[in-house]
Amino acid sequence: MYEAFYQFKAKPFALLPDSSFLYPGSEHQAAYSLLEYGILSQAPFMVLTGDPGMGKTSLLQKLIAEHGSKHKIGLVTNARYNIEQLLPWILLSLGLSTKRLDPIEAYHIFSEFLSQESKRFRRVILIVDEAQSLGAELLEELRLLSNMNDGKILKLQIILSGQPDLYTLLQRIDMTQFAQRIVVDYHLKPLSEGDTTNYIRHRIRVAGGRPSLFTNTACALVHRLSRGNPRLINQVSDIALTYGYAEQARIITSKLVAQAALDRSKGGILPLAEKEGLVGLAAAPEDPRELDDPIPSPEPTTVSSESAEAYRERSPEEDYARAMELKEAGLLKEAVDLFHVAARDKSMWFEAYSQVGLCYVTMKEHHAAIQAFRTALEDPSALQDDILDVLYVLGRSLESVGRGGQALDVYHRISHVTPTFRDVADRLRELQQTANQSSHKENPSIGRHSWLSSVVDNVQRFLSGDRK
Repeated sequence: MYEAFYQFKAKPFALLPDSSFLYPGSEHQAAYSLLEYGILSQAPFMVLTGDPGMGKTSLLQKLIAEHGSKHKIGLVTNARYNIEQLLPWILLSLGLSTKRLDPIEAYHIFSEFLSQESKRFRRVILIVDEAQSLGAELLEELRLLSNMNDGKILKLQIILSGQPDLYTLLQRIDMTQFAQRIVVDYHLKPLSEGDTTNYIRHRIRVAGGRPSLFTNTACALVHRLSRGNPRLINQVSDIALTYGYAEQARIITSKLVAQAALDRSKGGILPLAEKEGLVGLAAAPEDPRELDDPIPSPEPTTVSSESAEAYRERSPEEDYARAMELKEAGLLKEAVDLFHVAARDKSMWFEAYSQVGLCYVTMKEHHAAIQAFRTALEDPSALQDDILDVLYVLGRSLESVGRGGQALDVYHRISHVTPTFRDVADRLRELQQTANQSSHKENPSIGRHSWLSSVVDNVQRFLSGDRK
C-alpha cells in the first residue's frame, strides 16, 4: 500500500521472521555469538529464551542460513507436549521420513543417519522452536537422544528456543540432569529506547527508504508503546506508515504514531503499554520543533548501521582495536556493539566479552556486566591469570547487585588458585561474616548455644510477666 509512496523495495515492518532484516544490536549480537560459540565448541545443548516477539526465530533462521552448508540442520516448530513421541517429528524435520514408524525402526534410522553424517565430518544440529510446549517428558526424550554422542566425536547438537516458561521448566528439580548438559544459554531482553530508534531506522534502510523517515520523538513514542518488543515495534511502525500514506505525510511524527496506535488499540487485543496521553497527542497540532530535531547520523560510530560488507572487510583484531578506541573515547554503547562483532571469532571471544563486561561496569549496568563476564569465562582457551582477573571483577559486580553468596563462591575459586590475589582474602572474610550474621538473624535457633538461648529467653519472659 505505502511502499511506492515511501520508495521502499519491501515492507520494512512485516511480521514474518526475516533474517535479512535482523537488527544487529548488542542483545541479538550477544545471543547469536553465543549460539555460534556453542556450535564451534561442540556444546551438546544450547538454550535461547525470550518473550514472544523478541526475534528468536529470526536469529535461528540466520544461524541456519550461515551454518546449513557445514552441518545438517533440522528445525522442529510444531511439536507439543500431547504427542506420544518426538522422534518422528525430528525425522520429518531432517527429511528422513514422513511415515508413521515403529519406535525401534525410527530410532535405528536416526542412529544410522548420525553415523553417516559423522563419517562425512558433519554434525547434526537439531533446533526445537517453541520448546516450552514440549513438557518434561519430551525434553527427557531429547536428553536420551543426546546419549548417542558416544566417543570423542560429537554427532548431535540440540538448540532449544522458547519463551520464559522454558527457562522455568529447566529449573525444576526433576530437570537437573538435563540442565547439567546445557553449555550455552541466553535470554533476550527488550530493546532500549536508543536501540528501538536504531532498529526502526535499520529496517527502513534495509527496505530501501530514508532512515530519517521517523522523527526522534516518534521513535521514542514507539518505544514507549512497545516497551522495546520488536514485534510490537513492527506493528506500531507499520500502522503509522499506513496513516502517513493516507495523509501523504513525508515524515512520520509522534502525532501520526499516536493516531495510529490509538485507533489500533481500540480493539483491546494489541498489548500496547503506557497509552496515557495518546488522545491529547493525537488531537494536538503538529509541533514544528519535532521536525527541526536533528536526526543523528549512525554512520560514524554505531556498529549496527555498518554494512555487512564493512564487517567482512575488517579482521576480528581490527574490530577489537576499533572497539577499544571507542571505549577510550567514552562511546561505550558503540564499543559494546563492536566487541560483540569481534567475539564472533573464537580466538577473540575471551578478550572481547571481558571488555563488554568492563563497559557495562562503567555504565553501571551491573547485571549486563555479570552476564558478559560469565560469557567470557566460557572460553576454555583463556589463560589462568586472565581468568583470575575476570573472576575478580565478576565477584565485585555480583557484590554490587547484592549477590553476596555467588560472589563468595567466585572469591573461593580465586583463593583456591592464588590465595594472595588482590584483596580476595579480605573480601572472603567480610562476606563470610555478613553471611553468618544474616544466617543468625534469619534463624536464631541454629547454632551451638541455640537451645540455651531459647531457655534464657523463656525465663526472661516469665520473670517479666511475674513483675507485672
